[in-house]
Amino acid sequence: MHSSFPKIIFSDHELALVEDEADIESFVYGLSEEQQQEAILLLTTGLYVNLQGESVKALTDVELANKVTEHLTQEGVCCLSKVTKLTPTQAFAMLAD
Repeated sequence: MHSSFPKIIFSDHELALVEDEADIESFVYGLSEEQQQEAILLLTTGLYVNLQGESVKALTDVELANKVTEHLTQEGVCCLSKVTKLTPTQAFAMLAD
C-alpha cells in the first residue's frame, strides 16, 4: 500500500482523515467484509485506491464535497452550504482544520 500520509478513507457514509496504518486498521476493524471491499483511500496526490493499493475510479469534485461536508456537519462544523465542489487538496485542508 502507498505509505505516505495523511490519507482520507471512505466507506459507505463514513470517512476519516488517517495519519498512519493504525488509523486505517481502526477504521476498517468494524466494517464487514463487503464494506472493506468497497472502502477507498484518497491519497494526497489525488489518486484513489482500494485497501489493496489498486487504483479505483475517482470521486467527482461534487461527490467529494458531499462526503466531506456531510462528515464535517456530523462533527458540528457549520456554514458548509456553499461548498459544492472540492479538489483533493481542498478536502485534506478542510479535514485537517
